[in-house]
Amino acid sequence: MELESVPISNVDEAAALLRAHGITPTRQRVAISAILFTCRQHMEASELFRRVQASDTSISRSTVYNTLELFVEKGLLQELNLGDRSRIYDTNLAPHHHLYHVDSGKIEDLDVSQIKVKVPDEILGKSGLVGVDVTLRVAG
Repeated sequence: MELESVPISNVDEAAALLRAHGITPTRQRVAISAILFTCRQHMEASELFRRVQASDTSISRSTVYNTLELFVEKGLLQELNLGDRSRIYDTNLAPHHHLYHVDSGKIEDLDVSQIKVKVPDEILGKSGLVGVDVTLRVAG
């Protein structure tokens, strides 16, 4: 089950997605997945915790953070580090870049065709580069 083509609409689909990625679908992980994977979105861990806790007050903050780390490790999420904010988790796994509005905190996906990136040959030859992620920061 490919995440980027199948949004999750119920807990059974969430559990199936987790199993397909080698993750045991505990009640907490399914609840987190049911919120995260309903659509392509960018979300901070603290926002996810607030949303999950609204439906299940027994879920701890550490469970949410540990689950996010597991989802990144298993390839279900992409972690963005914007420098001046806490980590952001992106459910869109297709190759893309980001436009980050500093003033509002809004993050938009940019198709890779919208930005041309030239990586110097000396970096390509030495680094084992596997991809380039670009985040454009705009203010005002």
